[in-house]
Amino acid sequence: MIKWLDEHLEEMFLVILLVIMTVLLGIQIVSRYVFNNSLSWSEELVRYLFVWSAFIGVPYCIKKGTSIKVDQFRNMMPVKFQKFLLYFDKIIMFALFLILTIFSYDVVRSTYLSGQTSAAMGIPMWIVQLSVLVGSILSLIRIVQNFYEVLSGHKKVEQKHGL
Repeated sequence: MIKWLDEHLEEMFLVILLVIMTVLLGIQIVSRYVFNNSLSWSEELVRYLFVWSAFIGVPYCIKKGTSIKVDQFRNMMPVKFQKFLLYFDKIIMFALFLILTIFSYDVVRSTYLSGQTSAAMGIPMWIVQLSVLVGSILSLIRIVQNFYEVLSGHKKVEQKHGL
């Protein structure tokens, strides 16, 4: 079960969020154009689900190694230098998401204490802002996993079109 969650946690959440957003927007379109009666809450909920999907998508991209990067130059370097760059990359990303985790915790905490709610649905805003904290923590976990894969040799690093 833990192995399955490790491999599919983000995918599962992203698929569920996408299905919910699609259904809600479909209902909103039918309600607006067929029944001439717009739902006041659906667009706000879809917006917040989209925010959640964006921040859950970040650790998924880190896990799959599909984040935006230019690796053509790195692939031309000797293998030892490539590994150094991979380690350096993971360390920088870890520091970034650690800082993001700390600051997002502070934001969620202060929003929770203030009792702020959304306009149309009255959802506590700390639930929406929790997406940044959850995404950052999952990103930290995925970065550590990637670092271990490179360190242990599970991730192949090879020189292509070398210098």
